[in-house]
Amino acid sequence: MSITSPDSRRRWLLALAWALLCALMLALQWWQAHAQQQREQLQLTQTVQRQMLEKVAQHKAHLTALTAVAPLQASEESSALRRVAKSIETIYPRIQEVQLVTAATPATGSCQVPAAAQTAAPLQPGSSASLPDEQHPGDYLFVKKVALPADWLCVRIHSAQLLGEKILPAHSGLRIRLNGHTLLEPSPPLQPARVFGQFTLAGYDQPLEVQLLTRPQNLLSWSMVLISVLLSTLLVGTANLIWKSRQQARRHQQRAQLLANEAQLAHASRVNGMGEMASGIAHELAQPVTALLSQSQAALRAHELGKPELLATALQANVREARRAGAILERMRGYISNAPSQPQRLDLPQAVNQALLLLDGPARQAGIALRWQAPMQPCWVWADPVSLEQVLNNLVRNALDALSHAVTPDANIEITLHIEAKQALLTVQDNGPGVDAATAQRMFEPFFTTKTDGMGLGLPLCATLMERMGGSLEYVHSPRGACFVMHLPLASDELTAHP
Repeated sequence: MSITSPDSRRRWLLALAWALLCALMLALQWWQAHAQQQREQLQLTQTVQRQMLEKVAQHKAHLTALTAVAPLQASEESSALRRVAKSIETIYPRIQEVQLVTAATPATGSCQVPAAAQTAAPLQPGSSASLPDEQHPGDYLFVKKVALPADWLCVRIHSAQLLGEKILPAHSGLRIRLNGHTLLEPSPPLQPARVFGQFTLAGYDQPLEVQLLTRPQNLLSWSMVLISVLLSTLLVGTANLIWKSRQQARRHQQRAQLLANEAQLAHASRVNGMGEMASGIAHELAQPVTALLSQSQAALRAHELGKPELLATALQANVREARRAGAILERMRGYISNAPSQPQRLDLPQAVNQALLLLDGPARQAGIALRWQAPMQPCWVWADPVSLEQVLNNLVRNALDALSHAVTPDANIEITLHIEAKQALLTVQDNGPGVDAATAQRMFEPFFTTKTDGMGLGLPLCATLMERMGGSLEYVHSPRGACFVMHLPLASDELTAHP
């Protein structure tokens, strides 16, 4: 089947709609999952920021508490400072070391690095600052000036414990920087990693730059794909069923409308057929009725003149015309009822002679010569004598009408007979004005006529009568006037005589 057929085109459209719907549903699910992930990551970033901010605030508070006992130089106060520091280290494991650095007690451990003293030196009493721990990766030092000239507190804080456990989901981690130095990287390293949240802790003299990292995740799962495929198939199938039902309903409606139109057309055809029948009967009976009128007038004239022989001839002609009218009505009834024609074996020249007896008088009155040279031998054909006479009468009368309305010197109608290809060809040729090409194409159409008082039924009826006899009627282009040829099948014995 061609791809351009309606069924193939509809299947391609359904497949395309299914694919687009699947893609749309997958995109929608991905967008929903992406939006949900962004919301969760934003909430997680806010949670981490809040917890870490609480912890750096605690560091600030611890230094404030330690400062309160640090200026006292008595030995018992120094022991009190150590007790407070010890309790802080115990309660807060991320605070690894607390030292009070004075002239009498120099710094030790991580606090003895020159960077710590350099950071604490310019501070005013009560001020604090932070710096990375050079000896312990992941830790940073938080220093505060206690008194002049060089008393200061030093606290070492482990950055990995600034956030509680199980806060970050799997495949996520923290990156912490201080003063451009990296304190903490995710463990294990996330490769590849994507930053989904970042902030800087400011306001407590510990400007930690924090980044939250995670591995890129596939937001679409096989379950989502399966759901999209099933829903798309269900929706497309439902739409297809609805479309088919509507198409079927539309076809039923069109069929009902077509049946109604056919009923109206059949009614109009019956009315038209009745009109054609009435017109055909009137057209065909006009000739014998005219002949009856003419012969009846001749009979009255013969009776007035006392010429019984002329009266008998006129009455015989009336009887013949009455029978001919009855035969015409019988043929018309057979034509209307579509009854088969009943041709018989007849002598064609004799039938032509019989038909021309009724046409000789009108031709002489119009001054038109009828030229017919009957052959010496009979020519037997299969034909209906009444139908044959009716056709020949119509053709000759049409020629008489054409010649009567035209100025033609030596006006004549020539009738010839010859045999060709198992057929007898009877030709009616006049030397009138002829027929133009447009009229020749339509002359056998019912109700087409060039006469002002014509009905356009003569030639169509003649063609039908010829076909019912097994012959045909043909118009042949001629350089002089109009030419019609009647084709009649030869009888079997005639075929033997003229092979």
